[in-house]
Amino acid sequence: MQVVEVDSRNELAWMWLSGLMDDLEDRIIACENVLTINPENHKIQLYLNDLKQSQNVLNARAMESIQRQPVADTRTTKETSPRDPLRMAEYLEQDGKYNEALEIYKAEAAKTKDVQTFDQIYKQITRVENAMAEKIKYVSPQSSILRLTSTLPLLYLSLALVQVGLNPLKHLFSYLWCAFPLVILASFLIAVSEIRSRHVIWHRVFREHPDGSTFTRLLVGGMGWIMIVVLFGLILLDSLNRLAIFKIPPSLY
Repeated sequence: MQVVEVDSRNELAWMWLSGLMDDLEDRIIACENVLTINPENHKIQLYLNDLKQSQNVLNARAMESIQRQPVADTRTTKETSPRDPLRMAEYLEQDGKYNEALEIYKAEAAKTKDVQTFDQIYKQITRVENAMAEKIKYVSPQSSILRLTSTLPLLYLSLALVQVGLNPLKHLFSYLWCAFPLVILASFLIAVSEIRSRHVIWHRVFREHPDGSTFTRLLVGGMGWIMIVVLFGLILLDSLNRLAIFKIPPSLY
């Protein structure tokens, strides 16, 4: 590596690297660099052909793994099994299949000739490898949505209980309780817009692809946040109203 850093056209150094590198894509790149320097190096050309065959086998295995995945709704087969390899890798990563996703990312990085695209894929590879090294546990998108959805309703419920003096039975028909289902709905919309997952709402409600477009995500998330601001604003106004009429001893609520 030090030799090629000093002399990037050192054919012998690249030939050594083509056999010493652990990663398949790195060996392919080393072979291509040799052929760029010396197109007449037939041994390296044969070796490169063998490496690319191995790469094709890995890609085929990854594709077979995706095709074997059961699809819950046959009407959304196109949306759940995209042809874009990078999107397939993203879906595999969402399903916790890091090794298979990593194989596709590396294969696509080896094929691309665009520097910007390569940098983007390389960032994905680094992120997945770091996740595997740190043994980050896979959490399903559904679990993440459920967890995020419950946060704001619990906060609203706590504030509402404080407003009614921790005695909700005396105020069963308060508008604070009527707004509670709307808080749950708004929190769900925010959670869905934040989680990058193949959620059925994008296809059945908005007729989008399984990830949802950026515009639709912004629209859904914006609607959720507007509802949250309005509903929590009601609690704030109720608090200000109670402070305005507060007396000692306090009057009945």
